[in-house]
Amino acid sequence: CVIYGTLPPEIRAEQARRFNDPNSDYEVLVASDAIGMGLNLSIKRIIFNTMFKNNGEKIVQLDHSSVKQIAGRAGRRNSPYPQGEVTCRDPFDMKHLRK
Repeated sequence: CVIYGTLPPEIRAEQARRFNDPNSDYEVLVASDAIGMGLNLSIKRIIFNTMFKNNGEKIVQLDHSSVKQIAGRAGRRNSPYPQGEVTCRDPFDMKHLRK
């Protein structure tokens, strides 16, 4: 499944539904920071590819509020994964993740 910010809301919701369905074949979700915006997802692990994003004008580092919002998708109460895991692909980004 794929979720990103300019994806129409109904498609975004459908992707989330497919990912959350334990009977679907979807086990991996590739997403932009859009997953931090109100989607309830059954996610065990978040792996940040990078701590930077394009804000439409330039490349900027994700602010701490956004990082926490995205990381909070992993391990949700009432999900199959009440204990989540969060990490980064690039070890250099771990310092920013831990703040």
